[in-house]
Amino acid sequence: MMLLASDTRYGNWLPPQLSTHGDKIDHLIFVLHVFMAVLFFGWGVYFTYCLVKFRARTGHAATYEPVKGGASKLIEVAVIVFELIVLFALSMPVWADYKNKPPAASENPLTVHVHSKQFEWQFHYCGPDGQFGKTDPKLISTSNFIGLDENDPNSKDDLQFVNDCHLPTGRPIRMEIFARDVIHSLSIPTMRVKQDAIPGMRIPIWFTINKDATTANVSKGMVQEFPLARTTWYRIRHHVAAQDYKNKAGDIIVKAGDYLGNDLASGKEIIQKLRDAGNETVSLRPGNPLEIVCAQLCGNNHYTMKAQLKTLTADEFEAWQAEEIKKKNTELEVDF
Repeated sequence: MMLLASDTRYGNWLPPQLSTHGDKIDHLIFVLHVFMAVLFFGWGVYFTYCLVKFRARTGHAATYEPVKGGASKLIEVAVIVFELIVLFALSMPVWADYKNKPPAASENPLTVHVHSKQFEWQFHYCGPDGQFGKTDPKLISTSNFIGLDENDPNSKDDLQFVNDCHLPTGRPIRMEIFARDVIHSLSIPTMRVKQDAIPGMRIPIWFTINKDATTANVSKGMVQEFPLARTTWYRIRHHVAAQDYKNKAGDIIVKAGDYLGNDLASGKEIIQKLRDAGNETVSLRPGNPLEIVCAQLCGNNHYTMKAQLKTLTADEFEAWQAEEIKKKNTELEVDF
């Protein structure tokens, strides 16, 4: 099944499938695409047949007698029957299996509050204590995006980020989605997750990321060769080097994992150095291949509403969380 995306590489069909529930969704999408392809081809052939068979030509007159169309009716009935099978035997069981199995408390799910507004995603983590601190719209500022009350004891280990989301692999994730202005739609294509965010409502979704689907692993599986003769910095500005590149003197031009310049001028300079070193191609991988987007037209800058998604192992996530909490509390002590 070429349509299915079961590894960590982007293909010509679907993005990588990185969640535990996504395989069933991919299978459903595959069945629907094959069904629609058969219908498209079949009706196309029939349409062409009618154009040729009943074209205007000398010696032939139109027939005004009713057409029985027995074969056509049988085909239409067959299509309806198949659609019912897809709906009741495939779609509804997949949806019910997902919707009726939220993560239990015993599974220690990570709960994240996701606030959407034009044109950004705001993520609120409750910290290791599992308790969200109080929020107050009056406290919202450029540095306190969600209006977190830092005087609340439950807020001491809370974290908040804008357009930057970190999630652990192998652990159930529960997101509670809010909208502050208009209707948005949280979409994580690689997790096969999509949910509208509606003002005045708290809408939960849940999923589990495959254990091996860390950002590092996904990025490694997406290395591409770019021809330097036809490559511009704008095309590769979100990519990093997959290996070290040196000049003829042995000096490093760009290290593995580094971007090829921070702006157009530095990027053009590095690309020229790579050419001068005799490189015809350069191996690059996405700096961060995963993202969260808005799937609902929400204003003029809707296309900019994207968040970087970084998936980490459970240990890496705990270490990241501990470091961010320490950094936050240090900054608060300095401010006071």
